[in-house]
This record gives sequence, structure tokens and C-alpha cells, in this order.
Amino acid sequence: MSEEREIKEEQLRAVRTGHGANCSSIGSVINTLFATATVGAAVFAAVVAALKREQVKVAGKDRT
Repeated sequence: MSEEREIKEEQLRAVRTGHGANCSSIGSVINTLFATATVGAAVFAAVVAALKREQVKVAGKDRT
């Protein structure tokens, strides 16, 4: 078992504040990809709805 070690002030280079400030850069990229995919899907759905050429199907709706 390893012993718990205390972090000393001289061991820190920087502490950033704000949303996701201390996460890795890949974490920021993944968050950005999810956000753009969500916005892109919403824009696509709005365009398809505006064209009114695609019949809307509701999942789980009774066919009777």
C-alpha cells in the first residue's frame, strides 16, 4: 500500500479556475465535439422540419 502524500505549494505550477479549468485538453475537445454534435443535430432537425418533405414518425406510438 502506498502512503497518502500531502501536496506542497512548491509542487504546484498553476491552478486554473473556471469550468473544466484543470481538465486535460482532450477532455475539452471531447466536450466541444459533443456540443457541436448537439447543435448540428438541432439545426438539421429544424431544416428537415422546414422542408416538410420528410414524414414525421413518433417512436413508440400505437399504430391503431
